[in-house]
Amino acid sequence: MRWALIDFRHPFFRPMTRRVVIFALVAIWTVVEFFAGSQGWVIFFAALTAYVGWGLFLSGQPDEPLDADGQPGHDPAPKDGE
Repeated sequence: MRWALIDFRHPFFRPMTRRVVIFALVAIWTVVEFFAGSQGWVIFFAALTAYVGWGLFLSGQPDEPLDADGQPGHDPAPKDGE
């Protein structure tokens, strides 16, 4: 069993625009907390921003092709005549 704070393989995260908007919102909130002077929340949201950035852009999971069951896997290449 794989434990994760957020399931980056969920189909909701497949469009690039959603990934960029979610990352931007978390990053902006980190800046808001920084200017509010909340050091603890800045550390928390900076870590969350790094985690979301890694999961949405660097882990490669959202762009993996899905098989017929909707699970990550490789779709076979179409054969000649299909």
